[in-house]
Amino acid sequence: MAARIVIAGESQCNVFAEVCIVADYLAQNLPDLCYERIEKPVVEWEQWLCKLNQKNKWHHIGSPVVWKELLMKGSKPFYIGGASDFLDYCHSYYHFDQFMTTEKLDSLVHNFTQYEKKLRKDWNVVSQRLCNEFVEPTPKKKFIVTISCTGFPIAMHIVSGLLEMAVGNKSISKIYIFDSECSEDFMDFIERECSYIGTNNPGKVVKVVEKVGMALTHTDLFIVLDHVPFNIDSPIGSWLHANKKIMTELALVVNASASRKMYILFPNLGPACYNATILMNSVTNIKKRNIVVATSDLGLNISALAAEIAEVPMRNMFCPPVWGFVGINNLVDIRTTVHKYNTFEPYSRYTKVKNSSLIIGSLTPEMRTLEYLMYFDDSLWIKVAEQKDKLHEGQLHLNKAAAVLNVVKLWLFDTNPEHIISLGIPCNGSFGLQFKGIFSQPARLVGGVWIPASDYLLPKDPQMKLPYLEQMANYVMDLKKDDLPEVKPFYPCTCKPKLFKKKQVW
Repeated sequence: MAARIVIAGESQCNVFAEVCIVADYLAQNLPDLCYERIEKPVVEWEQWLCKLNQKNKWHHIGSPVVWKELLMKGSKPFYIGGASDFLDYCHSYYHFDQFMTTEKLDSLVHNFTQYEKKLRKDWNVVSQRLCNEFVEPTPKKKFIVTISCTGFPIAMHIVSGLLEMAVGNKSISKIYIFDSECSEDFMDFIERECSYIGTNNPGKVVKVVEKVGMALTHTDLFIVLDHVPFNIDSPIGSWLHANKKIMTELALVVNASASRKMYILFPNLGPACYNATILMNSVTNIKKRNIVVATSDLGLNISALAAEIAEVPMRNMFCPPVWGFVGINNLVDIRTTVHKYNTFEPYSRYTKVKNSSLIIGSLTPEMRTLEYLMYFDDSLWIKVAEQKDKLHEGQLHLNKAAAVLNVVKLWLFDTNPEHIISLGIPCNGSFGLQFKGIFSQPARLVGGVWIPASDYLLPKDPQMKLPYLEQMANYVMDLKKDDLPEVKPFYPCTCKPKLFKKKQVW
């Protein structure tokens, strides 16, 4: 019964083309030989070959593949092999060296050998490239930080904290400061004052630059202090529009000068999450996940009062989580704040036995929330408001600077995915948040990227819910310049009315 030879391969495969030349030459000189050519595009070849191997229970690799089948429908294919197997098959079965000239055969063999060498060389190059890609890069030990608008008081606290920050052999090697609104003498004063702080790096660490773009070309972390402070006499829409203008101009500089791997960190100044969202939507060469806002200072502001009310030592209490579009509205959820607690078993014996040298039970540390301690106490926020009126602006900046330095330490020096902090980051659907911007929520650092800590508790505040915070964030992003004008307070007259005595008429 007649049979045919089937040759299948990639369209760009030279060996497949040479095998087809041999088969065509044999078909012209041997009338009984019949062959079929199956050519597949490069993108489809691997998938097609995989299905062929599964169907026929073969284990062929590469292009081409050759088999033989009978000239009848549904016949079983007989595997021959690859290019070299096909040449051996032709030589042993058809003795084609009797009618093919030696020069022709040597030419084909030489071409095939050269192609095999080229394949081997290309494979070595690809293997070396893959090895280089998967080798973990050497951890960076020296970091460069740029701080804009260093005329704000918080800048001095941040710079001094960065100079003193060092974990192991990692440290800040250079700090560039910039502020177009401040005089040259003032910037030189900051540079001179910071130079007195001792570091492990030789030379001047803090340096003033005339243009922020010059510094961003080498910067690892960019701390953005640019913002327009809120003015109670102007509309909120106008205030947001002024901040948007600053962020749009800053995005042009970042797109022109910064590297793609640069991190951008916003302290909680002005409409922080709003500014970060505008910048995130405006930059093109920075990864969106590299832009964050340090918001844990809002939790630090109430930690001392919460510890006092709950009668929990501050050393055993974690920072309260901060939710919301920070700078516009936010929620510091004291009820889901975690604290360390030691349980005694059996507790009845612990309460009865005093001053005993014998073992009275076991001590087990555990984590609890403050909800059961703060449930019936509503005085926290009244005390927070009273404390805020007494504190001056410099004390508030200390907590903001501490929040920034904590993020820098975790991001650059001591990466730990188990550490959860409150951070303004892009939403990814965790906690049911679909807001397309920067939103403060519990976050952890995984693989150098801040992601929501989706296993953290949802807020349990009875007065403010998470969907409302998200709704307000969407509303603020759509505000126009003249929206929400200033509220002019009305003070009713509290003067004591003058009473006139009426004469009695008899």
